[in-house]
Amino acid sequence: MIIGKGRLIPLAAMIVILIGAGSSAYVYATQTTTDNITINGQQYTINQIFYIAEQRTFDSLNFSGIALDDLIIKTGVGCLECHEYTIIGDDGYQKTVTWENIQEGLLTKDGMTVFY
Repeated sequence: MIIGKGRLIPLAAMIVILIGAGSSAYVYATQTTTDNITINGQQYTINQIFYIAEQRTFDSLNFSGIALDDLIIKTGVGCLECHEYTIIGDDGYQKTVTWENIQEGLLTKDGMTVFY
């Protein structure tokens, strides 16, 4: 049985629409948002973190937030230079940095990590 162009084009369009809808549903279902940050095995909210650590501003970059090094110290991490620190974003992107990098970083109120 041969399908004519009159039936093939609508069928192909319907398949594309179904794939698009399925992809959108999958992305929506797998996205997670959290207001919690795990540091040294403990969960903190952004608001708690901003009470814990000192404020820092990178004027040349036009960013302000809390000092990552002060945050790490105040959350009880021992032997600061002995560790590497992995920062994981909401989108799953992760970056591992050293203590020297942490000393030049900050966390903004909207959860973005910035390094000078």
